[in-house]
Amino acid sequence: ITEYLASFTKGFDSELMSNVRLDFMKSDGGLTPVNDFGGHQAILSGPAGGVVGYAKTSYRPSLDKDESKSTKPLPVIGFDMGGTSTDVSRYDGSLELVFETTTA
Repeated sequence: ITEYLASFTKGFDSELMSNVRLDFMKSDGGLTPVNDFGGHQAILSGPAGGVVGYAKTSYRPSLDKDESKSTKPLPVIGFDMGGTSTDVSRYDGSLELVFETTTA
């Protein structure tokens, strides 16, 4: 990963790298500068990015277009099926942090 990132950033003009912030997403959905990034921090960055993406684009706090009516928001479920794994997640208006020592 380190070699890949070095070759990736080598393609940028040095002035660009000093004037533009380049961040990568970590497994917790947070961002970290490219110089502080390590592959072990991004094992689950795909699922984390998916939750952040559909939370911002699909979740509606109110289902009724008439704002005078209050309706209970429905959670949004994300489903990401890849070649070797499937990730399922749920967003109900707030992001939860889960601290696990084992990822299977």
